[in-house]
Amino acid sequence: MLVATVFAALFLIVYVFRAAVIGSHPFGGDGLARIVYLAILTPHIIAAIAVGPMALVALARAFRGNFSGHRRIARVTLPIWAWVAVSGWVIYLMLYVLY
Repeated sequence: MLVATVFAALFLIVYVFRAAVIGSHPFGGDGLARIVYLAILTPHIIAAIAVGPMALVALARAFRGNFSGHRRIARVTLPIWAWVAVSGWVIYLMLYVLY
């Protein structure tokens, strides 16, 4: 889990740096494709914002030895983190491969 957290943090750093230097890439699709893209992007952004602090709390509880508290938040954090990861790949494919 520590390795996953480190890679997630590194990805966030690279993503923010790239967005600041290069800027955003507009979605090339229209119509139904745009609706689907936005329907995936919106909850992805909300979940990505929420999962960061939740993961830090889960890690802090584990490091302190509070494993019951760690399990309680990890049960919620893991599916959100999985959604962010999978939807991130879908968004990438829609932006750079399909359109």
